[in-house]
Amino acid sequence: MGARILIVDDDLDLLHLIGMRLRSAGHEIIEAESGEIALVRFRESRPQLVITDLRMGEMDGLSLFAHLQAEAPTVPVIILTAHGTIPDAVSATQRGVFSFLTKPFESQELLRRVADAIRLSPTLDSEHADAAWRKNLLTANIGMEELLRQAHRIASEDKSALLIGAMGSGKATLAAAIHKAGVRATQPFINFACTDYPAEELDSLMELNNPSGVFKQAEGGVLYLQDIGALSPLAQARLFSVLFTQMQARDPLNRLNVMSRRSGVMDVQVIASTPRPLDSAVAEGTFRSDLFYLLGGMTLILPPLCERSEDIPLLATHFLAELGAKPGTTLAPDALLALQDSRWPGNVRQLKTVLEQALDLSLTTSIPAAVIQRIMREYEETALQAFDDARREFERDYLIQLLQMTSGNVSHAARIAQRNRTEFYKLLARHGLDPMSFKQRFR
Repeated sequence: MGARILIVDDDLDLLHLIGMRLRSAGHEIIEAESGEIALVRFRESRPQLVITDLRMGEMDGLSLFAHLQAEAPTVPVIILTAHGTIPDAVSATQRGVFSFLTKPFESQELLRRVADAIRLSPTLDSEHADAAWRKNLLTANIGMEELLRQAHRIASEDKSALLIGAMGSGKATLAAAIHKAGVRATQPFINFACTDYPAEELDSLMELNNPSGVFKQAEGGVLYLQDIGALSPLAQARLFSVLFTQMQARDPLNRLNVMSRRSGVMDVQVIASTPRPLDSAVAEGTFRSDLFYLLGGMTLILPPLCERSEDIPLLATHFLAELGAKPGTTLAPDALLALQDSRWPGNVRQLKTVLEQALDLSLTTSIPAAVIQRIMREYEETALQAFDDARREFERDYLIQLLQMTSGNVSHAARIAQRNRTEFYKLLARHGLDPMSFKQRFR
C-alpha cells in the first residue's frame, strides 16, 4: 500500500503531472496550488510526505516548510525548484529539508527520493495495515499525530525514552505501542511501577544480575518503568549503568571496542515515565542529572485530554465498542457535547470510566446527556468529599518517595520538603513510616 503524499505547486500542469506519476506508483495524492492551501490540506489529510515547489506566491516552499516544521517536524519535505543553486540546496538542507530536487527531473529519481522519505515517515492512519501498533491511540489532534511519529522513530531506532504526562493520559498505552512498533515486538514487555515497592525490594529488583529482577525479565524486550522519579539512588545508579553501557556500544567512535564490551551490554530497551517533569528533582539532587540527560534525549510529552477535545468522539466510539456496548449504541449529540465540555482531570482513563458507568445507567442505545451529566456531577461531588482522603494519600506517597530518594536520611528529606526535623518526624509518625526501613545497603 502506498503513502499519502501532499504535492504543492502553483504550476497546475506540473502539479497534476507529478500527481499522476506518483498515483501510478500506488500512492494517495493530495494536491494544493499554494502554500496557504497546502497548510489547510496538510492538517486535514495528515500526509506522510510533502513535496513542494520552492518558488511560489506569497508563501514559498521554504516558508511553507517552516510552518510544517513547527507543527510536525518529523514529516519529511522534498523541495522542487527550477532555480536550483548550491546556496538554495545548502540553505534548505541546513534547515532540515529532507531532499532538494532540481527541475526537470527524471521520474525514477523522484520515486527514489519519495521511497527514501517514506521509510522515515510512518502512516498515522489507524486502519492502515502498517499502523496496527498504534490502534489504541486514536487521535485527530495534530500535536498527538506528531507525538506518534516521534514514538515510531523511537521504536525504529530502538532507543530509550522518557514519557511525561498526567495521570490517565495514556503513558502506558504509548509505551506498549512503542514496543509493538519496534524490532522487539515479539519479545517481552515488562510494565513495572516503581512506586509499588519499598526501597530495599526496589533496589533488589533493579539489580542487573538478579534472575527475578526486571532487567532479566525484560531481556531482549522492553522495560517500561512507571514513575521513574521514585527510584532510589542505588536503583538510579543501576539504571544509569545499563543506559550508559548501551550508549557506548552505539557510539561509532568506539566501534573498535564494541565487541569487547558486547557481553556487558544489557539487551533491553528502556522506556520510563513520570507524571511531571524531572527538572526540579534534578535541581534538588534527588534525581541523577546524568541519568536524566540519558533518558531525556528522547522525550515525549503527552497532552491532557482537555487539550485535545476533538479526540473525544473517536475515543468514545472506541471505548463503547471495547466495553461491549450493544450494536447501534451511540451518544446523543448533546451527550457528546457534554463530554467535550468537561475538564477531564483523570484524562483518557476517566473518560473510559464515565462511559462504562453510562452503559450501566442508560436504558436506550442512545445515551442521553442527562446520564453523562449525572455521572460527571457525581464524580465531582465524590472528588470533593474525598479531598481529605486524597490529601492524606498524596502526603503519604510524597513522604515515601522522599525517603526512597534520600535513603531514609531524615535531614535531607526534611530540607527538600521545607520542614524542620521535628515537624517532619511528626508527619512520618502520622503515616506510620519508619525512615530506617528506607536505609540503603550500598554494595
